[in-house]
Parts: sequence; C-alpha cells; structure tokens
Amino acid sequence: MRHLFWIAIALFTAVTAHAAFALFVPGWWFSRSVERMAAEHGDNRFFVLSPEEQAQLFPGLPRFGVTGLCIFDVSAGDVTFSANLPDGYWVTTIYTDKADAIYSVNNRQSGANTFTVSLSRAPNLIEQILQATDKERPEIDSGWTVMSPEARGLAVVWYPTPESGLRPIAARAVARSSCAAVN
Repeated sequence: MRHLFWIAIALFTAVTAHAAFALFVPGWWFSRSVERMAAEHGDNRFFVLSPEEQAQLFPGLPRFGVTGLCIFDVSAGDVTFSANLPDGYWVTTIYTDKADAIYSVNNRQSGANTFTVSLSRAPNLIEQILQATDKERPEIDSGWTVMSPEARGLAVVWYPTPESGLRPIAARAVARSSCAAVN
C-alpha cells in the first residue's frame, strides 16, 4: 500500500510537470524572443528577419522563405499594419505576445496583395460595459480590424520561395510593407 501511494505521487508529479511545461513554457519562450527582437528592431516597425532569426523564432519554416514582422504595441493606441506583398502564395498571421494566433489570412482568402489591418487592444469586461453605453466611437476605416487581448504581439508575413537564390528578391518585395502607430 505504501508503494502504491508513492507511485501515485510520482505519477501525479510527472503529469503536472509535463502539463506545466507543455502549456506555459512555449508561450514564455516566444514572449522572450518577441521582447528581444523588439529591443533590437523597435515596436511598431516592419522588418524582414534574417534566415538565422527566422530559424530561431519559427523553427518549422523553411529557411529560404521570407518572414517579415511587425512587433506591435497597442498599449498607447492603435497600430496600422499595411501589407504590400508580391504575387504568389503568402500567409499573414497575427499573434499575441504568448504565441496565440488571433488572425490569419492567405493570398487566396484576401483576394489582394495589398491590404491594411488596424490593430487595437480588445476591451476588457468593464470597458465593454462602458462602451455599450457610449455613443458611437470613431473607428479607423483601413480594411480589416483585429483586436488583441494583449498589448503586445506580432504580425507575421511569410512568403515561401522555391529556392534560396530568390530569397533576396522576395525579401525586397516583402519589405515594402509597413507598420506604424496611429496618431
């Protein structure tokens, strides 16, 4: 009976440790990578990742593809992400700081290679109640609107290239995109 008790404790500890690692550590690592890149490149700016940065942040993506990022911070106000992408297959995904995907669109779904997404902070419960009693609130009319439950996140553009020699050409084309705070 005593051995059964310790086996149950060991099993419970193993399950708890595994669940904690699987649920919380990946988001924490992603958040740390976002903080590091924000310190290097700045918030509310669009930039193209080097193949090394891309492999570190998104290890599952092929290295010769092009990944562009906008690390946005909507704590001080809305941010506008304007994508200007080349023809071909591409995917744009917006993540929270904890790696939760909150919006995704590809070239077939959007129907255009040039579009704008307005990023803003999602209201909490009290703000929702207060807004329900307010009159109309002015909105940014720029295309799509995405509300993030967290103040910081990133908009990611991925454009695959069939071979590594085309990466510099695709990177110049993807770099035409922009990200800026709305004043």
